[in-house]
Amino acid sequence: MMIRLLSATALLFACSGCAFVSVDLSSLTQIPPLEERVIREGSKEKILVVEILGLIRTTGSRDTFIHRQGTVERLDNVIEKAKKDRDIRGVILKIDSPGGAYTASDLVFRKIREYKTSQNIPVVGCIVDQGTSGAYMAALSADYIVALPSSVVGNVGVLLPSISLEGLMEKLGINNQTITSGNLKDAGTPLRDMSDEEYELLSGIVMEFHSNFMKAVRESRPVTEQDVAVFQDGRVVTSTRGRALHLIDEVGYYEDALKKIESLANVEKPTVIVYRRKGENQGGFYSWP
Repeated sequence: MMIRLLSATALLFACSGCAFVSVDLSSLTQIPPLEERVIREGSKEKILVVEILGLIRTTGSRDTFIHRQGTVERLDNVIEKAKKDRDIRGVILKIDSPGGAYTASDLVFRKIREYKTSQNIPVVGCIVDQGTSGAYMAALSADYIVALPSSVVGNVGVLLPSISLEGLMEKLGINNQTITSGNLKDAGTPLRDMSDEEYELLSGIVMEFHSNFMKAVRESRPVTEQDVAVFQDGRVVTSTRGRALHLIDEVGYYEDALKKIESLANVEKPTVIVYRRKGENQGGFYSWP
């Protein structure tokens, strides 16, 4: 009893010198507004660099207290700010992405097209490293596509990842007891092998999305049936091969994309800007936020 009393007294004495600080963490979860950063000083007329970077997603994620916007979320913010600036004469669509969700990629494609149509301005795509799958779909919104010599493009297609754990479950003595309202309700579940009916159903969805993707390619690019016969299997190709297949227009660099947008927008030495948030990298065309 005496030992416990002494311990409690010592604890009380130690805590009497402690200070409890209340910290409002809500500010850490708020996303700072976009700020205009100048990549190159020039005339009053502006060229806006719109960045499509990393995995293309509709919504964002939260790392501890930091909210990271998804591709579509950020693009919406960029377009909203850009519409208020009447000095913007054209867009360089900077792409460095392996693609992502089909819906998100389709939304990026449509939002860029809607923006350039509503503002009556040209868009030049510049693929820095990767412009594949959904990222290539986004590039189709541009009037002209430049890709770096070291970049890869294409990968036109759709996939639906699926695995079966049925064999492993049998070895472990685990039974699948899923209850469904219909025999196709759990089509594609990893808990058992896929039936022929399920495979036909899901592959039909994939091929429908693939057909829509190919339609966008045919409508946006000067591809021939000979070109399509090569890349419709979903292969990734180098920028040089992509140029031969009419997937892109030019193998070059940022400077080449800038020259092209200046020509299409009929402007001379415009100021080149990008929108970044406080705390993000200052910029330079090839930097990431």
